Amino acid sequence: MGTRNPNRASSIYLGANGNWHGRVTVGYRDDGSLDRRHVERKSKATVIARVRQLERDRDNGNLRRIGQRWTVESWLQHWLENIARPSIRDSSFNAYRVAVNKHLIPGLGKHRLERLEPEHLEKLYQRMIKSGARPGTAHQVHRTIRAALGQAQRRGHVSRNVAGLAKPPRVQVEPVRPYSVDEVQRILKAAMRRPNGARWAIALALGLRQGEAAGLRWDDLDLETRSLRIRGTRPRPVYEHGCGGTCGRKAGLCPKRIRLNPEVGEPKSQAGRRVVSP
Repeated sequence: MGTRNPNRASSIYLGANGNWHGRVTVGYRDDGSLDRRHVERKSKATVIARVRQLERDRDNGNLRRIGQRWTVESWLQHWLENIARPSIRDSSFNAYRVAVNKHLIPGLGKHRLERLEPEHLEKLYQRMIKSGARPGTAHQVHRTIRAALGQAQRRGHVSRNVAGLAKPPRVQVEPVRPYSVDEVQRILKAAMRRPNGARWAIALALGLRQGEAAGLRWDDLDLETRSLRIRGTRPRPVYEHGCGGTCGRKAGLCPKRIRLNPEVGEPKSQAGRRVVSP
């Protein structure tokens, strides 16, 4: 009398159709039933090799889950709106959104997510730079796809993050050169000809970012202690068409434009919340 394999053990057998079959239990499906993968080949050795590979991938946590067949486009759209947007600042989300909609989806969107390779990303970066994009822009695209694929890997939709293997273009960071006294004086002279020239004086005196200076309110000023609380920033406005794109203009010039981000947002980091004084 033959012995039966224990529950959830892999099995290899010759089928009635003359082909060899292998079955490997790798986990559970979304409905709670066992996720048991099937392999069918003419050669027993090929089936054995494939079954062993499935077992290794299962044990190492590198096996793609059964479920929705994501394309790069569908995953990026899902990640952008449902995973990234609720957890990051508006400015970071807008940078991700531009990278996704302007570069990643047009360049890679039709690929199946699990079939994306590092070489596909590297070729995209090269095409971007040849078309006139700066290396820094390609680097931002690389950071975006790396974050998106990292989430896909953690959720079992892909077995590896190919962006971690791809080599992004080299970005040469220019050293920061502080303004000279003469340059500061000329900036202030030009700024004071404008209604909002005072923000330039405050920013230069206290080392504020432009958005921090523009986001200051009267109740941030404490005259008794002669101090200023930095607790917000005024981001660059982002708009979408309110006309459905029929006006023929850019979204920011649309007569019915709709602003997508708030007028005052959070500081760039927690350390950005601070009190400064002259």
